[in-house]
Amino acid sequence: MRYSPLPRFVVIILTVFFSVALLAPLPFAIVMPGHAQNIFEAIITVKNQKSYPATGRLDLMSIRVTNPNSWIIGPAILYSWINSDEAVYPRSAIYPSGTTTAEAKKRATVDMTSSQSKAISAALTYLQEHPELAVSATSVNPSNIAFDVRRTGGPSGGMIFALGVIELLTPSDLLHGRHISGTGTIAADGRVGPIGGINEKVLAAHRAGAEIFLAPASNLREISHTPRGLRIVAVSTLAEAVEAIQR
Repeated sequence: MRYSPLPRFVVIILTVFFSVALLAPLPFAIVMPGHAQNIFEAIITVKNQKSYPATGRLDLMSIRVTNPNSWIIGPAILYSWINSDEAVYPRSAIYPSGTTTAEAKKRATVDMTSSQSKAISAALTYLQEHPELAVSATSVNPSNIAFDVRRTGGPSGGMIFALGVIELLTPSDLLHGRHISGTGTIAADGRVGPIGGINEKVLAAHRAGAEIFLAPASNLREISHTPRGLRIVAVSTLAEAVEAIQR
């Protein structure tokens, strides 16, 4: 059976149509593993206050996310689906409708600042409730504790910030020279909350050489793979996180 070729103008129209469809922006966001930053290296500082050096490493985890204004096209989506290191989400699952890049950055900064304040409160409350650690939390001035984080934003570093404060204010060595990573929001009362991008943060922690990864218990079911050599510990409170790193 013989087929007649399509008219030239039809071929041109179809070519233009598929080219436009291929390059048209799609309402998705791509999430990738980010950085692992040791908070004891110029991130958390305690001044005018008795403190004790950390012997181990405690990592603040981050993810990389395409911004709300990114031009995400079909080939990029296909590549991310194929690439096991990346994840594709509807943009609305990451950013509220109409959010601009500037607004997203501002919100991340506000959330980060809030998480630092809550982390200090949670850490001092924990120390007050555990006098066996030989620290008088009432003698600690919260203004003597400062954070300097420039490569990440959002509230997900709260638990790690709180652990860092406890480690630096505690005479006993909690980390024992180990490399620990983790993520999770923190409430002033010590509750650890869920975060986004848990699988990407687990992968980043593994790449950084962490031995233990502290994950919010409410995120545990989302973790699709545990890399070899990395132990994942689920925690719901700051007290559970401290207990986990003391084991």
